[in-house]
Amino acid sequence: MAKLLLYSFSLLLMISCNDKMETESQLQQRISTESQTVKQLIANNNKQIEKWYKTKQPDSLIAYMADNVIQFPPNSSPLKGKNSIKEYWQQMFHYGDIDFSLQTQQVRANGPLAIEQGKYIFRFTPTATESPIPSIVDSGNYLVHWEKINNDWKIVWDAPVSMIPLH
Repeated sequence: MAKLLLYSFSLLLMISCNDKMETESQLQQRISTESQTVKQLIANNNKQIEKWYKTKQPDSLIAYMADNVIQFPPNSSPLKGKNSIKEYWQQMFHYGDIDFSLQTQQVRANGPLAIEQGKYIFRFTPTATESPIPSIVDSGNYLVHWEKINNDWKIVWDAPVSMIPLH
């Protein structure tokens, strides 16, 4: 038994030593290739997300988010979890129309993790006669942390950064 255990351990050691490590150049090439592929997937996701904002579909919107998602809306406390985000946007949808434009500029992906950097334009037009939310036009930059969960890319952190100065 001891010989079998020693043989098994030796075999595993030899196999693991034969695994080649990526060189720095190979690593950068792999990340570049993954990043381009994931950038296209994320840009496609963003087109759907824009549609869900415009058509006031919070359930479809949060389907692109991880269960532990955190969204950081400008001038507001962080929204933690799908339910919090859903409630926030349902309230916005109740009072008006939203037009969200997302422009993916860069994606850096490595395995199941990706960071997206982009630009956004956000427009809110009140439709309720007594909307407590005024008309809003905002633009800025954003960072989104994506994670591949069950073979789908999901938003984990969503952080827009407004370029509009506070009045």
